[in-house]
Amino acid sequence: MPLDPPQTSASDTTWIINGKYSAQSATSFQLSITTEGGSGAEAEGDAFHQQLVDILTAHFPGVVGTKGYTSFTSRTMQPS
Repeated sequence: MPLDPPQTSASDTTWIINGKYSAQSATSFQLSITTEGGSGAEAEGDAFHQQLVDILTAHFPGVVGTKGYTSFTSRTMQPS
């Protein structure tokens, strides 16, 4: 069976911020930021993410921000 050319898809960008209530605390938090596409959405998400990291770092220990993408490739199989 022949295969169609590969098709790559990507999801929207997601930003995650993790931290703890205090250095000895068992309580932690995770915030998720997503955007709804459109031009400038990723730059706006970057700026908002950085502002939140800066604000939270001043009050809580161990604040870490990450930015992630998800993509996958698929190929449709055609009948022979």
